[in-house]
Amino acid sequence: MVFSVGFEFETEETMLTVAEKLWTKYGVTGELEMYPTSNQKYRLNIHSEKQIKESILDKVPGKRMQAKISYGTSVPKESQNEDDD
Repeated sequence: MVFSVGFEFETEETMLTVAEKLWTKYGVTGELEMYPTSNQKYRLNIHSEKQIKESILDKVPGKRMQAKISYGTSVPKESQNEDDD
């Protein structure tokens, strides 16, 4: 079973720091999906192999959101490299 949760951050640096901490300090395993959003924020979706303790999730500085699963979807056109014409 996969447990999913999402967070939204103001900066990419904060998102990357949180992802690194979840992976190394708290041992979160599974998929960590990171990407910029259309509203100039940064999104971290966590699809964990094990349930993450609520006390750990409460420490995350981002805005908690429902995880959006995008397995197998293509990269949005606006995110593709312009050289790929």
